[in-house]
Amino acid sequence: MSETRGIPSVVHPTDYDIIISGYGPAGATIANLMGQRGYRVAVIDQFDAIFDKPRAITADQEVMRVFQEIGLADEINASSSPHPGTDFVGMDGQVIKRFYPAPPPNQLAWEPTWMFIQPELEATLRKGVARFDNVTELLGHQLVRHEKRADGVKVELLRLADQQTVQLTGRYLLSCEGANSPIRLRENASVEDLAFDEWWIVVDLWIRGPIELPERCVQYCRPSRPGTYIVGPDNLRRWEMKMLPGEDPQEFMKDPALVMKALSSFVDTTHLELCRIAVYRFHAVVVDDWRFDRVFLLGDSAHQMPPFLGQGLCAAVRDAVNLAWKIDGVERQGYSQRILDTYGHERKKHVRTVVGHAKSFGLIIGELDEAKARRRDEELGELLRAGKSETVRQKFIPGLETGALARNADGSLLTGAGDLFVQPWVRHGDGFTRMDNVMPCGFWIVTTPDMPAHEWSQLPEWRQMNGRTVVVHDNAFTAPSKPGNGDPQVLHVEEQDTLFTHWLAQYNGVAVLVRPDHYLYGVAHSVQELKSLIAGAAKDLFDQPDAAADLSHGVMDARAALAQVSA
Repeated sequence: MSETRGIPSVVHPTDYDIIISGYGPAGATIANLMGQRGYRVAVIDQFDAIFDKPRAITADQEVMRVFQEIGLADEINASSSPHPGTDFVGMDGQVIKRFYPAPPPNQLAWEPTWMFIQPELEATLRKGVARFDNVTELLGHQLVRHEKRADGVKVELLRLADQQTVQLTGRYLLSCEGANSPIRLRENASVEDLAFDEWWIVVDLWIRGPIELPERCVQYCRPSRPGTYIVGPDNLRRWEMKMLPGEDPQEFMKDPALVMKALSSFVDTTHLELCRIAVYRFHAVVVDDWRFDRVFLLGDSAHQMPPFLGQGLCAAVRDAVNLAWKIDGVERQGYSQRILDTYGHERKKHVRTVVGHAKSFGLIIGELDEAKARRRDEELGELLRAGKSETVRQKFIPGLETGALARNADGSLLTGAGDLFVQPWVRHGDGFTRMDNVMPCGFWIVTTPDMPAHEWSQLPEWRQMNGRTVVVHDNAFTAPSKPGNGDPQVLHVEEQDTLFTHWLAQYNGVAVLVRPDHYLYGVAHSVQELKSLIAGAAKDLFDQPDAAADLSHGVMDARAALAQVSA
C-alpha cells in the first residue's frame, strides 16, 4: 500500500508513467483511474493533509458512476444524501423558478444529484489510491519547475520539510493544481474570460439545536442581499451571500460578527455552530489550450465556474475520466497520439456550456437593481405558471459535441453521438447489480437479442479495438439457449426492468457503440450502420494510411469511413 509521505529512498529517472501535481478531487480521481490500470504514478501535493473544511458540496450521477468504476462509490454514497431540489424565491418570497433533480427512473443507477462533505470524500479517494503499490504519494512537496522532453517530462520538486530539491521524470505531467496553477502559468496558457466576476461570502455551519429551515435549497433572489441556502448531508448547512457595492471582502474575513450579522437576515443563528467562513471571487473562465505536448490541465487548472449549478467538482471528474482512457489507449492499445488532442476539444466545449448555464443562474440570483428584479420575478413566474420553465437539473448538463464522435458527411453528429449511455440493473448471481460492474473498461457494443453478434465480432477493426459486445435480454432470458454464448467477447445479461429497452427505443436504434467513458460514439439502426460506426471509430483511434481526419475539427462520417475501408 502507498503510505509514502516523503520521497522514496531510491528514485530512478523513469520510474513514473504519470506525474500528477495537485491532490484534490481531480488529482485523486485520476490517480485512482491510472493506478487501477497499473500505471506507475507519482501524485504530489504541497500540503501534508487534506484541507479539513467543506468546499464543494454537490455532485451528480455521472461523477458517482466514475467513482463506481474505481470501486469507491458504495462508500461515498453511504455518507452522501440526495439533493432535495432548489427553489428560486423572488422579492416577495414567491417561488419564481424550480430546479430539481431528474425524477425516477435513475438512468445512471445513482441519485441524479447528491450532497457530500468534501474532506470525507477526499479521504475516501485517498484510501482508494492507497490500494495501489504502483502509486506513490509525495505529500509536503511542491512542484517548482517542469521541462518538456520528446518522450516525457522532467520535474523539480521542493521538499518543504528540509528545502531539498528532488528531480523526477515521467511520461506525462497532469496539472490538478487548482485555479492558480503554476504549471498553467509556466505554459503561458491563454484564458477566455466569460465575464462573471463577483465576491461572495460562504458560511458553513453545523445544526446544534432546534431550528426552522427550508426543506429544499433556496436561491434568495433579492436585491437587498442575494443569497443561497444549501442543505448539506447530515447536519451541515451552507449559506452563500453576495457582497454588496462598497463592502470590503477583507472586513468580512477579519470579523466573523459582521458575517453573522449579514447571515441573520436569512436565518436565526441561535442553534448554528460556525464551521467555516470564506470569501470567494466567483469567476467564469475557461482555458483555451488544455494540452501542451505531454502536459495536461485538469479541473480548476483548466476552468473555473460560479457554483450556482454545483458542477465545479463534476467537471473535474469528467476531465479525469476523459483523459484516463485516452492516455491508456495511446500507451497500451496502440491509439494514435491524435486522440489526446480530443481531450481538450471535447472537455472545453462541454465545460464552456456548463459554465454559461452557471453564469446565467448567477445573474438571475444576483440582480441588485430593484426594478429589473421585479421584472425578472414577473417573467420567470409567468414561465413557471405556464409550464414553460425547465425545472429538471440534468437538462442543463449537455452531452459531448466535439472530438471522437460519429458524424455525418456535413459534420453534424450522428444519432445519439455524445449522449451518455444509461446503466440498467442486470442479474448477477441471485440478485442484481449495476451493469458497469460486469463490463470491463473499453469499447462496447450494447444491443438486443435480435442482433447477430457474429456479424461484427470478428471484424478486424473491432478486434483491433479489443471491443466487446453486451446483449441485453428481458427477464425471460435463458442463457444456454442464446447464440454466441460461447464467445468470450460477447456478454449476455438480463435486465431487471426495461430501462435500456425503452432508452434505445427513443433513438429507434438496434445497437449503440459506447466509449470507455460511457459516452456514445453513435447509435446504429442496422447491422450495416453498426459496422460503419466500428470502422469510423477505428479510424479515429488508430494511425492508418488513409486516416486524414483532423480530430480538432470533428471526426469523419462513419459511413464514409466504412466505404473507404471496404474499397
